[in-house]
Amino acid sequence: MGWWDRWVWSRVANREALTLEQLLASETTPTHAGVPVGTDQALQLSAVWACVRLLADAVSTLPLDVYRRGERDPLPELPPLLRQPAAGMSLNEWLYAVMVSLLLRGNAYGIVTARSGSTLLPAQVDLAHPDRLGVTVLPDGRLSYRLNGEELDPADVWHVRAYAFPGAVLGLSPVEYARQTIGLGLAAEKFGAQWFGDGSIPSGVIYADRDPKKEGAAKLKAEWVASRKNNREPAVLSGAKFELISVKPEESQFLGTIEANVQAIARLYGVPPEMVGGSTAGPLAYTSPEMRSLDLLTYTVRGWLVRLENAISALLPSTQHARFNAAGMVRVDLKSRYEAHEIAIRAGFLTVNEVRELEDRGPLPDDGGAVA
Repeated sequence: MGWWDRWVWSRVANREALTLEQLLASETTPTHAGVPVGTDQALQLSAVWACVRLLADAVSTLPLDVYRRGERDPLPELPPLLRQPAAGMSLNEWLYAVMVSLLLRGNAYGIVTARSGSTLLPAQVDLAHPDRLGVTVLPDGRLSYRLNGEELDPADVWHVRAYAFPGAVLGLSPVEYARQTIGLGLAAEKFGAQWFGDGSIPSGVIYADRDPKKEGAAKLKAEWVASRKNNREPAVLSGAKFELISVKPEESQFLGTIEANVQAIARLYGVPPEMVGGSTAGPLAYTSPEMRSLDLLTYTVRGWLVRLENAISALLPSTQHARFNAAGMVRVDLKSRYEAHEIAIRAGFLTVNEVRELEDRGPLPDDGGAVA
């Protein structure tokens, strides 16, 4: 275990958050690939950006309903807190920002800035940058929250953990624990850009019949470059020949490194690699987009939905709870959907009007609600 791993582990064991100064210092420490890795650097890696965007979009665009406990039908409208949870932010934007914080830092923080009702329930929760909010455990076991060095009332802090660890107050940070993998990806992309931009190898070699010496070689090179600049006419060399150097991209190996890195980042976030530009699973690939979406929902997105449902329900009255409508993520083709509706109507699960509501159509008059 290296010094970095021991230091991060000690932070988890001591249940302390990194201060802003410590975090910035850790982000400037180069990885083994020679590249420092922090939140901003991680997002510069296309695979990380793609995974974060995919999961944040998947969660933030799902319908969110609020139910009274023991009832099956949702409330006709969302509570004011969820209609605009933070100043200048819609529910979709708020959920997206929460997911980005969780996916990159393992923790999301909100500050209750307004309360309403006789029970003073939260009416507005403004999100705080996770790198600027520190958490420590006091000797008496109480938690101390500080935002930019200013102490906060713990009752006003909404804290969601993504990757919980036994005995730890904070969730584990994916960027901290995967910094070597992310650093390798950044280094490979940088090398690739320099390969094509700077030219890691010469374009060709000029062979002379006899040794032109240093001055003659420089003159021959200058004449060749001058004659070929913006010129596609045939070249004529007297007493020399030009041989083009060609290196296949796969032989430079960095493309294979980038591909392997995409696979590693996708595993980190539990995303099918082909959904973020990686290679497909070959014969094991999904036979339809619906199957792929269902797999993503079952094995990755569902965990995030449960975390957020529990965290959001903690902001609501004790008689209410929030729940995402995950069916909105798996959209089958028109024929399959209509066949499913027909089965539901024949089995008595749904009425015609309930099916029409699912298809965003108005109810039929009179007997339109009857079961066929």
